[in-house]
Amino acid sequence: MRIPLDRQSTVPLYQQIEDYLRQGILSGSLAPGTRLPASRQLARDLGVNRITIENAYAGLETDGLVYSKVGSGTYVLA
Repeated sequence: MRIPLDRQSTVPLYQQIEDYLRQGILSGSLAPGTRLPASRQLARDLGVNRITIENAYAGLETDGLVYSKVGSGTYVLA
């Protein structure tokens, strides 16, 4: 998954990732039931710390847009 990040921005990286995923979910380009990339893999792909991805996913989960299954992954809610 390619997520454009502006490392010069005052907006934290986790927030940029969360906003990008939120837009995809709300626009329907990330359909309900879609499994999001594993935090380790996405962190590696984007060149960020895994905690950055986990914080982005946590924000989406708090807002009821995704849910996590331990050992399975993070999925988009309907």
